[in-house]
Amino acid sequence: MFCSFYFGGNSDFSDFKKTIIRLLQDAVTIDTGDNLTLSSEGFTLSIKEGGHGVMFASEDYGIKVKFSFYIDIIASYSNWAYELMAFIGKLLNCLDGDCIFELNDKPILLRKDNIVIVDDKKLCGTEEFPFHALHLDYQTGDIDG
Repeated sequence: MFCSFYFGGNSDFSDFKKTIIRLLQDAVTIDTGDNLTLSSEGFTLSIKEGGHGVMFASEDYGIKVKFSFYIDIIASYSNWAYELMAFIGKLLNCLDGDCIFELNDKPILLRKDNIVIVDDKKLCGTEEFPFHALHLDYQTGDIDG
């Protein structure tokens, strides 16, 4: 299972990487300069600045983003969704900027103009996605890209 997360903001990549490392202190970190990889029990993040995905996400959702996260989910770890939402919530609480989160190419979280909208209807799951782990206010609605 995989996710994509695109984030905007005003940070340069160097400062953005420092923030991510601080938020995931217990993760194994590999920084190659133009790519940052962090591995935790539930997922591995691979983060870079720019690229085609950033351009398409900006166009598709009408938001301004600059960083892309490829997230490889470790599905055998049962708490991955909660921990991933908790991480994203910490990031959104700490930095301003638009973002879009896609799970298996389905958009399920959007922050645009400081309003967070969640939409897990397309996941066809029997349980609600743990958006409460964001620990921030959000609205339930439709996200179309």
